[in-house]
This record gives sequence, C-alpha cells and structure tokens, in this order.
Amino acid sequence: MDQSVITEHMNSNIPFILLFAQIMMLVYLLASTRKYGFNIFKNGWKTCKSKIPIDVIGGIVTGSVIAITYIYFLSPMQHILQMHIGDYVPAGEAMTSLGKHTMVFFIANVILAPFVEESLYRNFAMTIFLKEYSKLKTVVITSAMFGLMHWLGGFWYIMLTGLFVGVPLAIIVLKRGNLIWVFTAHLVLNSIEFIHISSL
Repeated sequence: MDQSVITEHMNSNIPFILLFAQIMMLVYLLASTRKYGFNIFKNGWKTCKSKIPIDVIGGIVTGSVIAITYIYFLSPMQHILQMHIGDYVPAGEAMTSLGKHTMVFFIANVILAPFVEESLYRNFAMTIFLKEYSKLKTVVITSAMFGLMHWLGGFWYIMLTGLFVGVPLAIIVLKRGNLIWVFTAHLVLNSIEFIHISSL
C-alpha cells in the first residue's frame, strides 16, 4: 500500500481508533484496579453534598475556559508549530478527520473519554503515584501520561494537552479531593470541542 494511502486510511479512521482506545482503557481499568482493591465507580467520587454544586459550577467554568482557550489560542498555536517546526501529523489533519464519523466521535470523546480518562489519570494513577512520589512529581507524571494518550493529534497536541489540560485538572483534584469538578470540566471541554469540530 502506498504511504499516502496509509496516511489517508489512518486519518479517516481516527474516530474508530479513539472509540477502541476508550473501550480498551475501560476494560483495563475494570480488570487491573481490582488488584489494588480500587473501585473506579466509588473511589474519588465521594464528597460532601454541599460541595457538589460548587464542583459542578467550577467544572463548567473550567471546561469552558479551557475549550475557548483551545479553540482560539492553542489550536492556532499548534497549527503554527506544525507548519514551522514540524510534526508527525500534518497541520490540520487530525481535526478535520474527527468530524467524518460524528456519532462514533461523540461516543468516544463525549460519552466515554471524560469518565474513562479521569478514572485512569486523575483517580487511579494519581492515587497510586501519590503513595510513591511527591505531589509535584505526581502531577507531572500523570499530566505527561494524559498528554501521551492524545498521540493521534501529533507531538504538539500531546504537549499542549498535557500542559494546558492535564496539569490544571491534576491540581484541581489535589485541591478538591474528588473527581466531580474535573469530570464536569472534561465533559464540558469535550462537548464544546465536539460542537466545534462538527461545525468545521
């Protein structure tokens, strides 16, 4: 198969790759967390009822701010970096391919990703790493892991996602002690991203 055909085939199937990755991560979480006596549906979600409205509103604001920052600042910056420095994903390719299979992308990115990724990176991984490392190291490691999960977007997308999404959400979990704020933020961010990409 010609290299250009492979690239085109890969790009057109990104939503399916995302869906497969989310399902596999969920299966991994359900299987591996049992060894540690960790329940992704209970651990990290408990909070005082009076804090829930604050966490939800905080999550909506945080997710909206990150989404607007991404659409109007980070995405153009990523494009410039891809054009002038280079990347393994051609500039603009990943975003246009996501909108080709709207329902698959919606299931993967809006329904599954907020729960699966927050359960893995800001819940399970942070809990395990905090037993071994300082808070700073834990934030850096989990944010780097979160960024690497977004490899389909290219090198600069990995860097920007880890830095501008992974780090703030990890700090919020450390401050709030639960996932409600970051889950809400991730859900709002991905919902706005979905609407934006679908309109391209």
